[in-house]
Amino acid sequence: MNSPNTQKDTPSPPALALHFRKFGENGPDLVVLHGLFGSGKNWRSFARSFENDFQVWTLDARNHGESPHAETMSYLEMAEDVICFLDKNELKTVILLGHSMGGKTAMQVALRFPNRISALIAVDIAPVRYENQQQQLGLIEAMQELHFTAEMSRAEIEKKLAEKIPEKRLLSFLMTNLTLENGRFRWRIGLGQISAGMQNLLKFTEIKSVFSGPTQFIGGENSDYIKTEYHSLIRKSFPLSRITMLKNCGHWLHVELPGAFQKNVNEFLQQNGLR
Repeated sequence: MNSPNTQKDTPSPPALALHFRKFGENGPDLVVLHGLFGSGKNWRSFARSFENDFQVWTLDARNHGESPHAETMSYLEMAEDVICFLDKNELKTVILLGHSMGGKTAMQVALRFPNRISALIAVDIAPVRYENQQQQLGLIEAMQELHFTAEMSRAEIEKKLAEKIPEKRLLSFLMTNLTLENGRFRWRIGLGQISAGMQNLLKFTEIKSVFSGPTQFIGGENSDYIKTEYHSLIRKSFPLSRITMLKNCGHWLHVELPGAFQKNVNEFLQQNGLR
C-alpha cells in the first residue's frame, strides 16, 4: 500500500542554480515546477495564458532541461534548489504550482518554507509513495539503450524508441529531451542520475509540520495518482486543501484538457484573492 515515509532532520545540501524562463512583467509571481522527464518548456502554453496577469516562472529541475546535472536527486535537494531560485531572483512569496514530481517538490517547499508560499497547487500527485518504479526505470532503460550515430535522424530515433515505448503521447513527451549537439543527437536529461535517485523520487518524506495556506490539488479522473484513500493524508499536511478531479483526462491534465485546467487554476486563485 502506498504510504508516506518519515525522515529525520538532515543538513541542507548545496543547492543548484536552476535554469528558468519568465513570462509576463506584472502581477503576482507564479512559479511552475514540471514533472519527471519534463522541463519548463512543457508549460509554455500554460504560462502564456497567465502572463497578462502574473509573472510566470517555469523552472527546469536538476538533471532536467537546461539545468545542471547532479549525482544526487532527492526532494530535500530539489526544495533547496527552488528556494535558491527564489532568493536569487528576490521573490519573497510566490504561488507555487507543481505537476507530478514537481508537485512533490512543491509540497516539500510549502511544508519546509511556508512563509515563502502564498498558495500551493499540486497537479495529479499526492504526498504518498508510489510503486511504479519498474515502469519508470523501463523508460530510462529504453532511452539508454539507443546508440546514437552521426547519421541518425530524429525520425529514426523516434521509430527505434517506439519499439519499446509504443504509447504515442508518452513517446512524444520523452522525445522532447532529445537535443542536437555537434551534429549528433543526445539525451539532455540526466538518465543515470534520475535512475539512481528513483527510489527517492517515488516516495514522499513526511515532515512534522503543516502548510495552512490556500491549497488546490487537481487530479485527472482517469489517473490513479490521487486516489480517494489519499485524501486524508493530503488534508493531514495541507488542511485547507481543495481536491478537484477533472473528467475525461489522465496524468497530463494541462496538455489533455488545457482549457478546463486553466479554468480550475483561475477559479482557485480568484477565490483566494490572488488575482
